[in-house]
Amino acid sequence: MRGVAVHILILEPFVFPPFRGGEREGRDGTRAMEPATFFTDTAARGQRASSVSGSSATERTVAMLLAGALEQLTPEQTSAKAKLTAAIQIVGGRPDSFPRSGGLAPWQANRLMTHIDKNLDTQLRLDEAAALVRISASHFSRAFKKTFSQPFSRYVRVLRLERARVLLTTTDRPISDVALACGLADQPHLTRLFHRQYGAPPHAWRRAHGRDARRMESEPI
Repeated sequence: MRGVAVHILILEPFVFPPFRGGEREGRDGTRAMEPATFFTDTAARGQRASSVSGSSATERTVAMLLAGALEQLTPEQTSAKAKLTAAIQIVGGRPDSFPRSGGLAPWQANRLMTHIDKNLDTQLRLDEAAALVRISASHFSRAFKKTFSQPFSRYVRVLRLERARVLLTTTDRPISDVALACGLADQPHLTRLFHRQYGAPPHAWRRAHGRDARRMESEPI
């Protein structure tokens, strides 16, 4: 009959690290209390992790609030836009990382504003603008109106007329040239839109607000 080998596994007792301190024996035989390093270190690490997590959440909330304020600014408020953008970056966010609810993302709006400003003397098409920000034309129309509070065509028209007003006020260029520089078909086209916007035709506006008018106002009596 074969013998059966019996293996007895002896488990060493598992000793948990002291949660609330313990005793240790010194070299001289005296006993002293061991500080509760496991408990205190674990708690400290948890506090630090909680602090970092809470800080990150707070910074993201602040960045989102700043991005929301950035959305409310008009295209002309460039200084305020720059300051809010810098503030978002200070708290660790990126202005283009917070999508607008139902509107354009900040990077899309900024790209469009730059494109329109640089090409205001040309025929700006809605489908080309939509392709520039990588969305469909139908979605673009809704998103643009949500972001800029007006349709694309009206937004462009207002900028064209504003440029015309500035050119009429600060230069002596012929009105027909001003119309072309603003992307309008001809002088009658500019006259019709300008009168509707500012309550006077271009030549009357220039006579009242142009260089000659300011020169006459500055001459001593």
